[in-house]
Amino acid sequence: MNRMQTPTLAHQRTFAKTAFWCLALMFIAIYLIPLSIRPLVVPDEARYGVIPVEMIDTGEWIVPHLAGIRYFEKPVLGYWMTAVSFLCFGENAFALRLPAALMSGVAIVCITLFTRRWTGRWDLAALSGVVLATSLEPVVLGTTAVLDAPFSACVTATVVFFYLATRARGGPRFGWLVAAGLACGAAFLIKGFLAVALPGLVLAPWLAWSGKWKELVTLPWIPAIVATLTAVPWALAVHERSDEYWNYFFWVEHVHRFTAGGEAQHPEPWWFFLPIICVGFIPWVFAAPLAVLGLVRRGMASDESRLLICWLILPLAFFSISSGKLPTYILPCFPPAAALMAVGLVDRFSQTGPRRGFKEMLPGGVLIVLGGLAVAAVFVVPVDPLDGGPWQDGGVWRLPVLGAMLIFWGGADWVSQRTDDGRSRVLIGGLGSAGFLAIMSALMPTGWMTIAKSPVDWMKPWRSLAERSTVLAGRDFIHVAHWTWPEAEIRLFGEPGELRWGVETFEEHAEAHIEKDEFAAVARAATLEDPVLLIATFPEWRTKWIDGLVEAGEVEEPAVTTDRNVYVAVWPAQAMESP
Repeated sequence: MNRMQTPTLAHQRTFAKTAFWCLALMFIAIYLIPLSIRPLVVPDEARYGVIPVEMIDTGEWIVPHLAGIRYFEKPVLGYWMTAVSFLCFGENAFALRLPAALMSGVAIVCITLFTRRWTGRWDLAALSGVVLATSLEPVVLGTTAVLDAPFSACVTATVVFFYLATRARGGPRFGWLVAAGLACGAAFLIKGFLAVALPGLVLAPWLAWSGKWKELVTLPWIPAIVATLTAVPWALAVHERSDEYWNYFFWVEHVHRFTAGGEAQHPEPWWFFLPIICVGFIPWVFAAPLAVLGLVRRGMASDESRLLICWLILPLAFFSISSGKLPTYILPCFPPAAALMAVGLVDRFSQTGPRRGFKEMLPGGVLIVLGGLAVAAVFVVPVDPLDGGPWQDGGVWRLPVLGAMLIFWGGADWVSQRTDDGRSRVLIGGLGSAGFLAIMSALMPTGWMTIAKSPVDWMKPWRSLAERSTVLAGRDFIHVAHWTWPEAEIRLFGEPGELRWGVETFEEHAEAHIEKDEFAAVARAATLEDPVLLIATFPEWRTKWIDGLVEAGEVEEPAVTTDRNVYVAVWPAQAMESP
């Protein structure tokens, strides 16, 4: 086949079938198999695990609680999804992360549907899914128990379904509009008012740019009504149970975060997301100039091209002017970037043909060399974390696996560069990076991290003592203590952090929070039958403070253990040795 020609329909179908099988295998290898490999990272993953567990245990499915304290940072659907996963698969890391992974799959399906309608080709549609499935930020957030992947998937579905409605007539149009409304309502129940702001920010300018003024006025009504009907039952129920919810959620979690300047949570400069989207789009970002050249040659005057531009740029600009910023916010920008990347690269590669020069072979060669170094490092990297080993379990077996995946990636890059078919170059490139992304979860250097960031395995041996004690957990440990010691009596100690509003607003939560000046009385009441266990961060500071209380005669000297930014103290000291 001449590379300057569009492939025949038979070639398109054959390639699309192969690409979709590869995409399915990539999804299983990257998003499903590794879910239980990596230890929990706190506080986020423990937080989004503990809240659904409390729903199951207490039967309170309307008002979210964290550690027994009302917690109004997010709506309820994300917690419900995790709770259902727990009921199906048990309370474990796999079930905790499964909703994020499955919803990432929804985003991949949606962008393939959009690309199919844009280009009229299933082969290009499959490649847009491959690019999205093998981009760094979607992979990280799609295998982590946070709400960004489910929210982004629902926003993606809202935009794609609304677009499909503009291309349909009669009953199918109505059906797509209803589907867009359901997706928008679901997004609202996951993260709130951004579910309305982001699709509106994308779709309204797109319709205006495309001159579809009538559709701008008439089409949004059905999705708006359906989204409202989807969200209203829970919205009214939570207001009835706790009428403080919407005041806090709207003004603090939305308005204050967006407008509070340096006082906002996570304040960052306006350009913060520019390097984030580049890093998040690894490895494809390195081919972005080629994709741009392909898109320019192809032309960007179609309605679909305009929608993708609005979808990529406007949310990025919106979040850039916000006072509070986190890298996860821009996840909804990755589906349009993936579609543009896949189509642009295929067009560019189909025009330029294979490359066999030194410059083209260099990236693959670098990966192969790095792979060889990783294998050789087995003989010099310490095994024991006390000697500087990178993994808590001493698992240097990861190094030859990493080396093999890097060598495979480098070899795939070489094959890709020498391939005549532009579509195959993109697919092989995705397959090459997929091997590394599939093992990435196992590479987290737990031996180099503070235990406070990944403490579950470290805390498990303490379970017997914790579950017969009164546990005082600092704000960095309150989530993971409930996850690791589910039967323990656990109270929040000291600075309340994200639970401040809950403990200060509701008198019923006063007993769940032990303030610093209340601590000595609690410690003095400890007995061998009912010990007190304090777990918190900053061991040097905690040691100095407790030593001061001991010297002043306010508390007895405890048994103390410290390890990599974790401080554990037990009263009475003899309880540490009791069975």
